[in-house]
Amino acid sequence: MKKSEDTRPGLPPRRRPAGAAGFTLVEVILVLAVIMLLGALLLPGVNSMLRATSNEEPDRIFWDSVLAAREQALTTNQTVRLRFDKEKNLLNWGDDAAPRQKAVPAGVSIQFLAAKTGSAILLGGVLVESEEIPVVRFFPDGTCDRFRVQLRRGRDTPQVIAVDPWTCAPMIEAEKKS
Repeated sequence: MKKSEDTRPGLPPRRRPAGAAGFTLVEVILVLAVIMLLGALLLPGVNSMLRATSNEEPDRIFWDSVLAAREQALTTNQTVRLRFDKEKNLLNWGDDAAPRQKAVPAGVSIQFLAAKTGSAILLGGVLVESEEIPVVRFFPDGTCDRFRVQLRRGRDTPQVIAVDPWTCAPMIEAEKKS
């Protein structure tokens, strides 16, 4: 008996024509169904990841720029200046030959403030920091100017963060005891 023949009692043998290799219609439909099922399960996760990268948080954009400016100062052994261009909504750093920049979402304002305490004023019922400085410097030894940053999203209450001049990282404030 040949191996290519199907020996079922009472039925004629089923043979595959010579040179006819392929998939049956049931196999193709089954594979398409599995692909569609996986696509339906993965699509919401992919969409949320894409939305998260396109709507990056302003504070994350700021800290990425701070780290990049500090790293450039360390690697080039030169002082690097970081400034916020209010008209173009860009954080700029680096030298004139190869400036680097990062876009800030519309409606977000970033201000560099002097590192003094008690420089807030009441404006329209909202406590607003004053004494803005135009640029922050990052030095080749890994330190930076002593400053604070004020981040404001639209009309929300501004968030003021003090920056440690030794590490260029946010300073953690001790909890106030009542």
